[in-house]
Amino acid sequence: MAVSTVKKVSVSLKLENGRDAKGMMTYVSNSLGSLNKDNFDGDKVLAIVELLEPCLSKDIGSIEKTETSTITAA
Repeated sequence: MAVSTVKKVSVSLKLENGRDAKGMMTYVSNSLGSLNKDNFDGDKVLAIVELLEPCLSKDIGSIEKTETSTITAA
């Protein structure tokens, strides 16, 4: 049986960066950096993003969480 162990958690904001020639929205990424994997709390991330939003020059398109894990045999 395989065991997956989370090693790192990071969050980035996808900010709207205008439209391309075909009219599709383009995005730029703004990382909030690595967060404590043991104490990660999505509600706290949303609270931080809410406080940051007025300071950003672009609208937030989405918030993405990335987990890096290792997989080993049990």
